[in-house]
Amino acid sequence: MSRWSAAVLLVLLWSTGITATAEAARSAGCGRPPPASVPDRVMLDERERSLIADLPAGYESGHPHRLVVAFHGRTNDNAQVRAYYGLEQPAGDPTIFVYPLALRQADGTFSWADPGDKPDSLRDYRLFDAIVARFAGDYCVDPDRIFVVGHSLGASFVNSLACARGDLIRGVGSVAGGVQRSHCRGSVAALVLHNPADKLVPFSEGERARDALVAQNGQDEAAAEPAEVGPFECERFAAHDPANPVLWCPHHQDQTSRGRYYPHQWPSGTGEAIMDFFETLK
Repeated sequence: MSRWSAAVLLVLLWSTGITATAEAARSAGCGRPPPASVPDRVMLDERERSLIADLPAGYESGHPHRLVVAFHGRTNDNAQVRAYYGLEQPAGDPTIFVYPLALRQADGTFSWADPGDKPDSLRDYRLFDAIVARFAGDYCVDPDRIFVVGHSLGASFVNSLACARGDLIRGVGSVAGGVQRSHCRGSVAALVLHNPADKLVPFSEGERARDALVAQNGQDEAAAEPAEVGPFECERFAAHDPANPVLWCPHHQDQTSRGRYYPHQWPSGTGEAIMDFFETLK
């Protein structure tokens, strides 16, 4: 049975191409022939927004697929993070991956929001909506298994998106991000990594994101248990809602593969750890 309420599903009939039956929610693309070519853009505010999408080999239109939307940071674009996120694991459930491209600012860096945006209406929340609508309409997507991933600015964005779109998102994986909290729409499972030595996004911002997600899910801040996720030693907050755990994972990978001191990095093993975590969220 879908985790979404009937009211939310009715809204999605119009907004995302997802249809509801008495038994389950399925995207409108299920059972339809896929497009001749994989989409590489969506329209938003009469502007084309670029993206990179990857479909599993042997895509089957009758089988609901996970959808993972991965957001890049302030300086690296979507092609670069696709290369180092390492999300596209061969094992696990068939998954559609989408890597959108943010808009550039005057200084050449990227941003997912406009100056002055309110926390509950950052500009590219609607880009996420447009991506879900496009891929749910064109492909067979499992509406109960939509996930978001991000690093740095992208992590801050997905941590915030998890609150603003908690009725759509099943889980979030983020590294080195903060949060802009608004009125949360539902519970979202989360795997949050941060290096205590990070100076670009201070560790305190990661703790604030952790606390926001713990509160969003109604978990007990004092009821954390130790947990291992891949190579990471974590704390698991799940006592009050086991289906929506929050895993907080301080890591200490300070050296890049080239020997550079960079605590703000995407640590080795993160992509696999995130996808393994998503695999547990049935």
